[in-house]
Amino acid sequence: MSRIDILLATYNGARFLPEQLASLAAQTHSDWRLLVRDDGSSDGSLEVVRDWARGVSQPVEIIEDGRTGLGASLNFAALLESSDAPYFACCDQDDVWLPEKLEVMLAALQAAEARAGADTPLMAYSDLCVVDGELRPIADSFQQFSRRPRLQPGRELRQVMMHNVVTGCASLGNAALRQMALPIPPEASMHDWWLAMVAAGLGELVWVPQATILYRQHGGNTLGANANDPLSQLRYVAGNASEALARSRKLLADTQRQAGAFVKRYYEALPDVDQAILRDYARLPEMSAAQRKAFFLRNKMLEDNVLKNMPFFLLS
Repeated sequence: MSRIDILLATYNGARFLPEQLASLAAQTHSDWRLLVRDDGSSDGSLEVVRDWARGVSQPVEIIEDGRTGLGASLNFAALLESSDAPYFACCDQDDVWLPEKLEVMLAALQAAEARAGADTPLMAYSDLCVVDGELRPIADSFQQFSRRPRLQPGRELRQVMMHNVVTGCASLGNAALRQMALPIPPEASMHDWWLAMVAAGLGELVWVPQATILYRQHGGNTLGANANDPLSQLRYVAGNASEALARSRKLLADTQRQAGAFVKRYYEALPDVDQAILRDYARLPEMSAAQRKAFFLRNKMLEDNVLKNMPFFLLS
């Protein structure tokens, strides 16, 4: 069985929804159900979905629980809790999926299941084409554009602990991952980040180098794509020093809270080395300055991503 639940979280997305919905209907893998949850739109987003649903053969279900204003992460968490298919795919309202997205991602995930077993929490994640609001190309590869580091065998969890490498809208998870990850705790920075940590720590993250979506950047994204080369980063810091400092401090604190929640829930299932690293990272604020610096050096955290991890090292 290869049915996929597509989880579409909407909020005032009527402008872009028609193109995204059309791309779902054009998928080469057609065994899917669309679950939609709106977070309190005032622009008729649900009407757009309902009108479109009349013209497709796949089932479309709208989750109406009376709650609004949850934000993207909790909106997706509610959708995950309503999903029961063997596979699930998170769907942003403003992107466009390439026709083979589900087919390619499913093949990669099922190959991983054949190796590791369907009861292993697995998450496939792909590259993305970065485009502007009118779908004009910005970068053929989000991976190269944002300079995201490749995960190193044996170090996946500690890398994902500090920076999310998975873009949720370009991922596919299996039922074992959904079951293991729920409920997503309030300490989670984002739903896709938490899912990626569960897969990295308790199963496997499966990289698909092919771009499977057009990742639209229009200025209203909850999160988005930014050039991450050293020169761009230095220019940003030089022109926005106080903002850059505040963002790094917040990200450090957020990732420590998330790591603490993760190790508390999954402690017994983690290898000893991952237990220690997540526990110590969550407890950094309780340590002396020398102990905090020693943590980064002892565990070679700077080697994973010097550009992004150096601010954490300096602030710790």
